[in-house]
Amino acid sequence: MNIPLETKQANTGRNTFVVFGALLQFLSTPEQINDDISVMCGTVHSGSVIPLHSHSDPEVFYLLEGSIEVFQAEGMYAGWNTLHGGDVISIPGNVRHALRNTFSSPMTAITVSKGELYRFFRELARPFDPNETSFLSASEEMQHLFRIAAKYNYWLASPDENAAIGISLR
Repeated sequence: MNIPLETKQANTGRNTFVVFGALLQFLSTPEQINDDISVMCGTVHSGSVIPLHSHSDPEVFYLLEGSIEVFQAEGMYAGWNTLHGGDVISIPGNVRHALRNTFSSPMTAITVSKGELYRFFRELARPFDPNETSFLSASEEMQHLFRIAAKYNYWLASPDENAAIGISLR
């Protein structure tokens, strides 16, 4: 039985959060299942990028709809790979990676990871309000990201390191 994603999300009763323009829902938390795993649903809009970074928790992405380009610095899928709805990619912990949506439509994916990445996103995310008109400045958002990334010992690439793989942060 195929239930449209919008219906599934509406029935979960979960709030939607925003992380640098990406929409995020926490579908299953470590507290709910009493284990160190989490399941999230995220939407990355056309033209958006998730800069080069790394963290100790692995991630598994299952694309529900849309397309995205994923960069991995090493391993079997080193370099840029294009994923489409129905594709899965696994990114091991501590592998530098980035994502960019160069396509005309949003990409929505289910992400499975461990508890530390879940806690990182819970601290970083803010509730999404479609009627909100005031936002943090880009500088304030970046400072917030740097503080939380440092707390979790996450590595973030410099603008030059991002430019070297084709991501412009300027």
